[in-house]
Amino acid sequence: MSSQTAKYFITIIKTAKELDKKEKDILIKRLRDTTLKTIGKKYKVSAERIRQIEQKSLQKFIKKMCQLMLFD
Repeated sequence: MSSQTAKYFITIIKTAKELDKKEKDILIKRLRDTTLKTIGKKYKVSAERIRQIEQKSLQKFIKKMCQLMLFD
C-alpha cells in the first residue's frame, strides 16, 4: 500500500466515531506495518487478542462505511 493511501485511511480511522481509542490505535499501527506481537506488548495482551480486536474493529468500520454508502 502506498504511503498516500495509508495516510488517507489513517485520517478516516482517526475520525471514526464508532471506534474507541484502543481500536483506532491498533488499526493505525497495523497500517504502519507494526506486528501483532509488538502491539500486544504495549497493551499487555497476546498477539492473538490484538488480532481479534483488529478483526472486530474492521468489521465495525466496514459496516459503518457500507451504511454511509447506502444512504449517500
